[in-house]
Amino acid sequence: MQLDERMVFSGQDPGMIVFLCNASGRVLSASPRADEAFPGTGGGETLRERLDQRLCLNREESLGTALIDGAESSLKGLMDNREVTLGITPVGEHQRLVVLLESLCPPSNFDSLTGLPDRSAMLERIREVQEQGEGGHRLLLVDIDRLKTVNDYLGYQVGDRVIRDLAGAMQKTMPDDVMIARWSGHEFMLLLPPRQSERSQDLAERIRTATATIRFDSADDIPHLGTVTVSIGHGVLGPGETARTPPQDQLSAINAAVYEAKRTGRDRVVDADHLKQPSVYTTGGALNRAIHEGRILAASQPIVDLKTGQVVADEALARMITPEGEVIPAGLFIEAASRLQMAHRIDFEIINQTISNCVASIDHRPMAHFVNISGDFLQHPELMEQVIENARDACACLDDTGQMQAKPLVLEMTEREVLEDTGDAFAALKPLIDFGLRLALDDFGSGYSSYRYLLDMPFTFLKIEGALVQNMNESLRARKIVQHIQAMASDMGLITVAEFIGDKRTANTLRDMGIDWGQGFHFGRPELVQPHRVAEVVTAHQI
Repeated sequence: MQLDERMVFSGQDPGMIVFLCNASGRVLSASPRADEAFPGTGGGETLRERLDQRLCLNREESLGTALIDGAESSLKGLMDNREVTLGITPVGEHQRLVVLLESLCPPSNFDSLTGLPDRSAMLERIREVQEQGEGGHRLLLVDIDRLKTVNDYLGYQVGDRVIRDLAGAMQKTMPDDVMIARWSGHEFMLLLPPRQSERSQDLAERIRTATATIRFDSADDIPHLGTVTVSIGHGVLGPGETARTPPQDQLSAINAAVYEAKRTGRDRVVDADHLKQPSVYTTGGALNRAIHEGRILAASQPIVDLKTGQVVADEALARMITPEGEVIPAGLFIEAASRLQMAHRIDFEIINQTISNCVASIDHRPMAHFVNISGDFLQHPELMEQVIENARDACACLDDTGQMQAKPLVLEMTEREVLEDTGDAFAALKPLIDFGLRLALDDFGSGYSSYRYLLDMPFTFLKIEGALVQNMNESLRARKIVQHIQAMASDMGLITVAEFIGDKRTANTLRDMGIDWGQGFHFGRPELVQPHRVAEVVTAHQI
């Protein structure tokens, strides 16, 4: 089928892709370039049938509607991983001229190394699918294994070649309607339209197979590192009402699938839909939203004097509140927070709430307030400075002589959270110690290096590992270890706190051993404390 060039190409490049259609979309004629790029079968196909071979329109823009309306219009799409525009012009009452215009200059949101769309371009397309799509899309995240090692060992020029070769291999092996983007330094993201989504596992395996033909090394005079491998995760993409995974968690779930592929040996494909438990990334996403929305709250658990039975302190434990009001304990999200380096944000939030609650409890008997801090928190001196500033503004902790007394706040840490070098840990904590905050070493008896921390750090409190306390009634060894810890702590002038006390018998045994304070369900479960506004309180008590 040849288009009448006198009608269409007057003054135009005859190499353009041009179709002449009727209002219902039936192709009447096409330019030579159009027949080459979108070959027909000679059976009077519709324009949609011809274009669907290689072109994917953005959003859910309707080509049929545009042809029927007959007004001048343009539709955006993707062909061969390049952005294109379909220009529609009415020719008389019943015919439409459709011209495909390819971008002549790479736009700013294309990756300079591979020529592929970059992360911002893919994110924009992902948002369109999530907000306006009808569901059925899938994403593939391709992560190049060991690329950092290659960059460090062989140089970035080798790593760049691997990235270019992999981009070329994917463009050759993927269907034309699959969008491929450079997602990060070592990752690619692919967007599969609904008609390709059922093939996501197969397409991922095709990428993995094609990758195996790429070698890290290309010269004979460098050590051979073998062929390139990739870890691939894939999962659903779409609006919330069409997808099992909520839109805000979809990227996190695919990241988790890649992590699982690497954790189980690399060079494999993992379906995010088959992961058995919420991933670190999914949990991290929920945690990040909770922090921004003020849904991280402190739950207070009492600590009692075992000799008098009076409450002398409490511990502020982090809780995440879901949008539905469910209370999530720290044990279900703290690992994700640590791995994603978000723990310092939780620490900061709970510490500030504890300061506010301390101020608000001025009318009650003075008591110590324990808060947990992570090694991640120690890496953020700006947060520690802010804690001191907030405490200084909120609390009046000077005696009549103007000398600084010990503050109510006690910073509690475990040996696994302290920096490897106790000197560095002490240097990081020194501003807080100088301000008057005290330290507690948590879970003492659970590790091998706790004594070194006692030697190097100025702890005031020693919290005994809960597993030892729980086993005391059945294990003579556990009782002897606890007794030894108490004797040592007493000699060093430390206040001992036994955790996980679940019954009166255990509490009495610990009291008879000389343990100072106790904590556990026997004395009270953690209860949420609604945060108070510091500005509403003008002074605070001392301890």
